[in-house]
This record gives sequence, C-alpha cells and structure tokens, in this order.
Amino acid sequence: MTSTWVSVLASYLHLLAVAVYLGGSVAMEFVLGPAQKFIPPAQAQVMGQKSADRFLALVWGSLALFPISGMLLLFSTSNQSNVSGDKFFTTTYGRTLFGMIFLWCVLVVNGLIITFVLRPRLNQKASGKGGGSNVSANLERAGKAARWVSIITRIDLGVAVFIVLLGASMAYGNGLI
Repeated sequence: MTSTWVSVLASYLHLLAVAVYLGGSVAMEFVLGPAQKFIPPAQAQVMGQKSADRFLALVWGSLALFPISGMLLLFSTSNQSNVSGDKFFTTTYGRTLFGMIFLWCVLVVNGLIITFVLRPRLNQKASGKGGGSNVSANLERAGKAARWVSIITRIDLGVAVFIVLLGASMAYGNGLI
C-alpha cells in the first residue's frame, strides 16, 4: 500500500515538474519573447529580466525535482530490477534511463551557463556601468548574450521534449534506446 501511495505522489511531482519546465519554456520563448518586441526597449528589458528571474526559480526547482521524483518512481515500482548491476547498460529500460539522466545533465549545464554567464551580461545592459564609452560595448555584449540565451533555450526545449518521449516510452513500454 505504501509503495502505491509513494508511486502516485512521485508520479504527480514528476509530471508537475515536467509541466512547469516545458510549459514555462514554451511561454517564455514563444509568447513572452515575441511580445517584448512590441513594447519600448527599456520596458521590454525590465519585463524580460523580472519574468526571467521568476522563471529561473521555477526551472531550478523543476530540475531539482526531476531526479528526486524519478528515484521515488523507480524504487516505488518493480522497475529497479531493470537497472540493477550491468542491466543499466544492457537493457532497453536501463539505456533509456541513462539517456534521460544524460540529457537532464545537459539541461543543468545549459541552465548554469544561462544563469551564471549570460544573465549577468544581460543585466549589464540595464545598468550602463562604465560610462558612455562602454555603453556600445555593453549593448553589443548584451545582444550576443540575448542571442545565446535564445539558442540555448530552444535547444533545452528540444531536449526536454525528447526526455518526455523517452519517459513515456518507459512508462508505457520498456524504453526506447
């Protein structure tokens, strides 16, 4: 009975994290981003910065919840025998799980790049630090950072969709890889 309760809770948390990550990514990239082009640049930047700050908290929460709820799911069902010992690399289920873990690591690395490398460059644009001579350099650096954020976000969206497909193949079959 306990494993059923844990399985239901873990499934709920896992699907909630997926919905927040994917839904938020789609909204940020395909709704908020294009909408920013229709408002004055200073307002667009403030709106983008504030919404991205909030969204990053949700992203990192989702990324933290994936392995926790995934482990609960694995151990609350009878599937752990599919990944014990050398079966992790020899069974379809194990290889699919390994693929999902690897792709989750890609999402984490991309999130670290966006959070700690690109976001500070975007924030410099707003502050105009360094006086008038550095404004154009800051604008150029911020423009490059914004393009990279968009590229990485779209890559992450594709990776996340593929992870969902792998997860569905595990839930309704024996894996895909």
